[in-house]
Amino acid sequence: MSNRKSIALFLILGLMVLALVGCGQSGQQANQKSQSPKEAKQETKVAEKDKYGGVFQGRVASDPPSLDPAHITDTTSHKVAMNIYNGLVKFDKNLNVVPDIAKSWDVSKDGLVWKFNLKKGVNFHNGDPVTAKDFVYSFTRMVNPETKSEREWLFTSIEGVEEFQDGKADKVSGLKAIDDYTLQITLDEPFTPFLTVLGMVNASVVSEKAIEKYGADYVNHPVGTGPFEFIEWQHDNKVVLEANEDYFDGRPYLDKIVYRVITEASPAFAEYEQGNIYAMVDGDIPMGQMPRVLNSEEFADEVNKTPLLGTYYFGFNTTKKPFDNVKVRKALNYAVNKKAIAKVLKNGTVKPAKGILPPGMPGRNKDLEGYPYNPEKAKQLLAEAGYPNGLPGEYELIYNTSKSHQAIAEAVQANLKEVGVDVKLSNLEWGSYIKRVDNGETQIFRLAWIADYPDPDNFLYVLFHSKNAGPGGNGAFYQNPEVDELLDKGRKMKAGKERKELYAKVEQMVMGDAPWIPVYYYTRVGLQKPFVKGYTMTALGPLPLDDVWLDK
Repeated sequence: MSNRKSIALFLILGLMVLALVGCGQSGQQANQKSQSPKEAKQETKVAEKDKYGGVFQGRVASDPPSLDPAHITDTTSHKVAMNIYNGLVKFDKNLNVVPDIAKSWDVSKDGLVWKFNLKKGVNFHNGDPVTAKDFVYSFTRMVNPETKSEREWLFTSIEGVEEFQDGKADKVSGLKAIDDYTLQITLDEPFTPFLTVLGMVNASVVSEKAIEKYGADYVNHPVGTGPFEFIEWQHDNKVVLEANEDYFDGRPYLDKIVYRVITEASPAFAEYEQGNIYAMVDGDIPMGQMPRVLNSEEFADEVNKTPLLGTYYFGFNTTKKPFDNVKVRKALNYAVNKKAIAKVLKNGTVKPAKGILPPGMPGRNKDLEGYPYNPEKAKQLLAEAGYPNGLPGEYELIYNTSKSHQAIAEAVQANLKEVGVDVKLSNLEWGSYIKRVDNGETQIFRLAWIADYPDPDNFLYVLFHSKNAGPGGNGAFYQNPEVDELLDKGRKMKAGKERKELYAKVEQMVMGDAPWIPVYYYTRVGLQKPFVKGYTMTALGPLPLDDVWLDK
């Protein structure tokens, strides 16, 4: 999930270490200080009845672009929406896939037929019961061309999707409600990450009645089944959620969640210090405050470091000259001092990136050398590309508004200047920014990707398959038929050594084509008030807040 995810993530959320080049491997455990929801309940001596109540004061770094699962592509939207919706399955603190609305499931030996047994007593916030037909509707809506979902590719492996999209069928044959509480999904070919994909917020069940009622304005009136109900959205100010008293997994402890939109890190940090927001988990503690946060006693009980399955990068629009030239792209990779950015601008809290896949992701090519800082090599490659005196003219590097992004963009600008490449910096608010990336209206752009599901497919297929050019995630508009072929193959392979080796090969090929400048792998430094209990961060980002309570 792109930072877009942050985006990506943080983005984003998008968001990471874990499981599967197949299914079931657990990844790095993030935030060791955080307790899982159930552990928090078991370990505390506070009586259950005394945990209920209170308002969690949260923060998001931008106005969420969407609260409709069909259109969520970023960590900001995900952070809010994960509290409103549920899907068939979800991730636990170790990124294992566990039941959510589905209480159990079976899969055929060939991996094509999945049967989900649903829990009874699950209701939408409007009171309507959830049945298997609601999932058929929700998943069909995702692939309906009229919806124009940026994530429709998540479900294209389902049998009959192509015929439905081409107008040759009035329904998706692979989606069937066997009865009210049995959903059958038939794939037209094996898709190894399928179960993990169903843990994404995009695979949430939505209310057909609400969507018919609100139409295009549903985004401002989301209706889910989650632990919190949507109450209010003052755009660019705050989003308010309220406890779902009838939540099928038990009423959440909190009465309300208020997510305030605070775009800049410095005022957000000031609000945190004053106790007006309870957590800083968007990875943007002000640079000038980071040494104090990491080293002073005042934050000793509040700071936590969370390794994320995420990569921060600058992308090239590979369809625009001179960035359609691979030697130019490689030259600019060598020109950027990634180690200095990680050490100085990120206070040594992150690792310089050598490739696309972050540490902990199965299939990562550990032998990649990447593009170490080498200005002379950069100049040599530019000369070989026909630019012995550097690139002529000036090129635009865009980034979304953030002092941290600005500082890194300025460092890249200075690095490129040293090898004869002039760039001008443009900063835009998130909504406008991501539209330009999706529409290919860029030359160089800043983004980050934090995994949506713990599988290399989520990075390499989403971000580099030519089918996903633009809104699908491939903002570089990168195209390599051999890479496409291998990525298609990897989706069908069984988990194991051979599949990991395929993704390692793909990563090496993509790095050889250099559509990105990978800058660093994420470790999120966050702050959380000591009285906030049960708040759990994972390598994909935070879990929903249904088990969070306030000891105050």
